[in-house]
Amino acid sequence: MNPQTAAAVVAPTAIQNFMNSAIVSYGLKILGAIVVILFLLLISKFIAGVVRRNIIRNGDPANKHMDKIWKLIHDITFYILVIFSFFVGFEMVGFNVWLIVWGISFWVGLAFKEILGNMIAGIMILYTKEFKLWDIVEVQADQAYLGRIEEITIRYTVIRTLDLRQVVLPNMTLISVPIKTFSAEPIIKLTAIFGVGYDSDTTKVIELVKDVVNSFEFVKEKEATKVFVSNFAASRIEIKWLFSFDPNCGLLSDFAVGYINEKIGKTFNENNISMPFNTFTINFDKGIDKANLVKNLPQQ
Repeated sequence: MNPQTAAAVVAPTAIQNFMNSAIVSYGLKILGAIVVILFLLLISKFIAGVVRRNIIRNGDPANKHMDKIWKLIHDITFYILVIFSFFVGFEMVGFNVWLIVWGISFWVGLAFKEILGNMIAGIMILYTKEFKLWDIVEVQADQAYLGRIEEITIRYTVIRTLDLRQVVLPNMTLISVPIKTFSAEPIIKLTAIFGVGYDSDTTKVIELVKDVVNSFEFVKEKEATKVFVSNFAASRIEIKWLFSFDPNCGLLSDFAVGYINEKIGKTFNENNISMPFNTFTINFDKGIDKANLVKNLPQQ
């Protein structure tokens, strides 16, 4: 056989064998990647189910949002693992997806940063139960919001303030600002200050105030109620009282203090105890100074 003819026959055969072996090898890689993906999908489903069962077992059955919590966490866990499974499969066949994933993640993160942040914060609030429905809280956001929690969702929390307005706050706000709770604890301490005239019998005043404060059912640990003289002001003796308040009695703390102050006022009127206004005294070294001041006062 002519050497040139033999070379022409051998060359296509070698190329064909190489192509066949490459196709077979790539096909095996694809098949292996599919098997790995299917196996990882089963693992993902199993792990997501374990997470769901743990949340249901450890969660609060009375929490009406518990179904939303476990479904959301289950879906997030499952789809993250599904994406990871496909990444592994693509890597096995030699397709580098990490650069594409980085780009997509960056832009998706920018677009949905607030939504995702509020959803994650909502899960934390609902699951950790640091505060719950009908708790009375004061949220230090752009301003102070004091009221009762009416609704907690995955994305936002609704607070009914003292003026009966609804304030809708993003959950990210609630986990990033100071929150003062008034009903999450069994007992909180409340205090107030008022003044009586210098001609008052402070011993009698203290006894009357203590009796008034302890007469209310929302006052707990009555033996620990304190009433004392806190300051000698310009026109009055300042009396301060401190008591233990039951925040779960159904009243806001401001209303409780208001009811006590109202009853103290009636008691003082019955016992002829004066509660003077804040006043100040001006002394003049020269009579002309007093005359000039009176002259310049606005005429009635």
